Amino acid sequence: MRTLSSTVSLLGLSLATLVACGAPPPPPPATAAAVAPPCFTIQGSSELRAKDATKTLEELVARIHLSPEDEALRTPRSIADVRAILRRDTVYLFANGASFARSLNSLEGRFSEAQLELFLGDSQLVASQILSTQEAWVGADLRVARANLAGEGGEPTTDPGRSLAQLIRVVEEGNKIADALGIVAPAHLSRGAELIRQLRVEAPTDRRTFTLLAEYHRLRGEWMEFDAAMKAAESADRQSPAIPYLRGMEQLERFRRPDLGANIMRECRVTFPRFVRAQAALVLMATNPMDAHRELEKLKQINQDHYLVMLLEPTLAADHELLRIQGGAGGRNGPR
Repeated sequence: MRTLSSTVSLLGLSLATLVACGAPPPPPPATAAAVAPPCFTIQGSSELRAKDATKTLEELVARIHLSPEDEALRTPRSIADVRAILRRDTVYLFANGASFARSLNSLEGRFSEAQLELFLGDSQLVASQILSTQEAWVGADLRVARANLAGEGGEPTTDPGRSLAQLIRVVEEGNKIADALGIVAPAHLSRGAELIRQLRVEAPTDRRTFTLLAEYHRLRGEWMEFDAAMKAAESADRQSPAIPYLRGMEQLERFRRPDLGANIMRECRVTFPRFVRAQAALVLMATNPMDAHRELEKLKQINQDHYLVMLLEPTLAADHELLRIQGGAGGRNGPR
């Protein structure tokens, strides 16, 4: 009969390791309490993780087929092209737009580059958060999928089996992409912050400087600084769609009220029907797959190339198909 010590030995662990992962032993008298070492360590350098993340996203972008409208903007040739990229929230092209704006070496170019870098970092963090959330959205179906496929050998041969396998595959791929996005986003935010510092010197009273400052402080959760920047931005220009967008995100991130944030974003869409960022935020604020799918369809109507459509549609479609096959069209969140 195998003993605990022999089992531990076979697993390549020692009893001392097991003790270290639990509560530390009482410290000897007159000495500081010992701190238990961690139960695991993360392997690999941050540099390697960043390279892997960049490679993952490059492979993702390489598979994207843009509409003619967006494809024409892949190599921007003017500030008007850069503004179109921003207006359509075509995140895949933000880096191209930022590179062109930087080449202008002008005040207008720096404003455009700062927006693109800041929005790119924000968009990547939003996408990372939503991709992490989607596993919770479809969590019940995901558990069913893994349990059903556990006893099957080889590739599934039935429609339900293939739908189960597809759901698992797209969620796992989404988790990988979420990790990659979270790793690369800070570099863009850092570059955006650098440009904002320059703009505060070059254009200290420009409304765009105030708005960029508010964006930056919102992203960092620095709410006193956000309040000051918003006060200046609102006094300079209340007609910009950026103002209600920032107020809506404030409700979500500062006050933890996604319902109020969503109301502001919907009002923003009424005033600015083509403001794509507001609709993307409504996807973020969804609390279940039904709401997410509905908001994603609206996003698709105003920009079929949007990165959230590309990232989320496979999971929501796989979950929807699985419920249909299983006769659960009513689902856990009502009719879809």
